[in-house]
Amino acid sequence: MGRVATVTVVVGMLALAGCTSQAVEPPGLTASPTPQASAEATPEPTPESSTQDMSDPELGIVFDDVPTLTGDEADVWNTVATYQVEYWRTMTTNTVSPAFAVIASADVQAVMERIATNNTADAVDIGGTFRTRVSDVTVTGDTATAAVCDDYRDATFADADGPDTPETAGFGYPRRETVQLQRLGDRWVIGTTAGEGSC
Repeated sequence: MGRVATVTVVVGMLALAGCTSQAVEPPGLTASPTPQASAEATPEPTPESSTQDMSDPELGIVFDDVPTLTGDEADVWNTVATYQVEYWRTMTTNTVSPAFAVIASADVQAVMERIATNNTADAVDIGGTFRTRVSDVTVTGDTATAAVCDDYRDATFADADGPDTPETAGFGYPRRETVQLQRLGDRWVIGTTAGEGSC
């Protein structure tokens, strides 16, 4: 904005100079004025991505052991963390998060639709605290993987028959998953998730 104003003032001064009499050089001046270096603003480098702790006490999600990553690894980590947040939001509301349309493949979106539909049909009510850890991020060109460890032991479960413990609801141990991602343009998308037992 300051640069635009400066250009306008200089153009105005040149226009005024054209309307005055010819400039006379003062006596005793033999050298031309030294040109001043222009104060061109150098563009700021684009900041590199970094991992973001997306823990949300109000939603009931806590990220454990958030690593310090940058660049593609951070972008992948943040995409998987966003997926975890929206997964838990879907689990606690029985409504598919619209974010999946941006960060997940059609197959993953279909899985989320089934979860929300089945939980609604069974009057499932999930709450409490969901703890998760995203680790082992590996990027190879336009593909990437990450490991996820989900801990539901502080979550609450109920259905039409009444409350359940995490154990009776089938969530009594931390679950490990491998997440595969694909780069599409300037973003990463969750392609598949595969359960791999406990962690």
